[in-house]
Amino acid sequence: MAEDRRQRRDAAANKQRILAAANAAFRADGMAVDMRAVAAAAGVGIGTLYRHFPTREHLVQAVTGSGFAELAEAALPEQLSALEALRKFFTGALTNVTANKAMADLLAGGSPSDAELQRCLAHLTEIGRVALARSRTDHSLADDVSAEDIGYQLLGLIRIVQLMPDAAPSVVEHQVDLALRGLAEG
Repeated sequence: MAEDRRQRRDAAANKQRILAAANAAFRADGMAVDMRAVAAAAGVGIGTLYRHFPTREHLVQAVTGSGFAELAEAALPEQLSALEALRKFFTGALTNVTANKAMADLLAGGSPSDAELQRCLAHLTEIGRVALARSRTDHSLADDVSAEDIGYQLLGLIRIVQLMPDAAPSVVEHQVDLALRGLAEG
C-alpha cells in the first residue's frame, strides 16, 4: 500500500516535471521541439513521457491550453473606438502569442485540431462582431469589413510576428498599424 502511494507520487511528480519541461521547450522553440529533448529535460525516459501523454498532440494540448483559453477570454477594451480597441486587442494578443512559439505555430498553421484552439478562433470572430457593432456608432471601420476579416487580420499578424521572432515592440506595433489601416474607414 505504501509502495503504491509512493509510485503514484512519483508518477505525479514525473508528470509535473514533463509539463514544466514541455512548457519551456514549446514556448521557446515552438512545435519543432523534439520529444526526447523534453523527456531528457524532465529527467525521465521517453517511455515515461508517452505513458503520461500518448501522443505529441496530447502534450501540446496540455501546455498550450491555458494560453488559448486566455486568448479566447480576452475582450475588446471599453470606451475606445472600434479601431483603437482592436489596436489594443491585437497588440495584447501578439504579446501573449510571441511569448509562446507553440501557440503562434498552432494559430498560424491553419490546421487546428484542438477544441481549445477552435474556441479561440471562434472568439476572434466574435471580437470582430463586437468591433463591427461598435463601429456602427463610431464609424472607425470600413463598411466592407467583416467579423471574419478582423480575425484573419490577427492571424496574419501572428504569422508575420512568427517570421520576425526577435522584433522590437515598435516593429510589432508598426505591423499592427499597417493591418488596421486596411480595416479603417477612409
